[in-house]
Amino acid sequence: MHQAATSFFGIVVRRQRYREKDALVTILTKEYGFRTFLVRGTQGSKSKISGSVITFSYGSYTGVVKDEGLSYLNSASDIKQFDEIIQDIELNAYATFLFDLLHNAFMDAPLPDQWYKDMFKALLYIENGYDPQIVIDIMQMHLLQVFGVQPNMDSCVVGGETEGRFDFSVVLGGIICSNHFDDDIHRLHIPERIVYFLRLFSKINIDQIGKIEIKNNNKDMIQGAIDAIYLGSVGYYPKSKKFIDDMKTWRI
Repeated sequence: MHQAATSFFGIVVRRQRYREKDALVTILTKEYGFRTFLVRGTQGSKSKISGSVITFSYGSYTGVVKDEGLSYLNSASDIKQFDEIIQDIELNAYATFLFDLLHNAFMDAPLPDQWYKDMFKALLYIENGYDPQIVIDIMQMHLLQVFGVQPNMDSCVVGGETEGRFDFSVVLGGIICSNHFDDDIHRLHIPERIVYFLRLFSKINIDQIGKIEIKNNNKDMIQGAIDAIYLGSVGYYPKSKKFIDDMKTWRI
């Protein structure tokens, strides 16, 4: 437990009103992971800190960080915001889902430095107009390793084949070649192009997203496959995933 005030970098994940004048603010900190802070006096018009703890703000914060219970936020500086994410309901939904996935994967432990960088990059790509669904799909495929269920995407999980026609088997934990399709009658039965994208997303760096363009019907199949992998291996999704699913019904 850190009794003295300390400075840290963080991104505001969630904010909710607490009592009459205060707020509870969840921040993903670089140094301590996810922490919930009591922030006093956020509701007043003269509050100096209220604008610094808007959801999807980020920068340097100072406060008392506790390992259990509420932490306390004192001040903030050099605060910026993901303005597009704040203003766009769809971008907001994808960013919220990413935070929820990370929280489920790492709980309250600090994110390893590379994961924190990749998460921040993912938000920047969403902010700057890249397809948020592709960004999140790549992050989801990489997070399977953190959840402890990283699939074998290199070769057939049954015979080790590296060439041929492949499908994906949730039960067997990876790709399966046509020679062994009968080993799992419940394989995903997805087209080869979808298997290709699953394999691609599991391997590429988030920085390579600018080279990817995918048609909507293919994106839907990719997402359906990833959903099946998560539900079959991780076992659950954050509740925020339902809102993303519902958004797809808005298409005209």
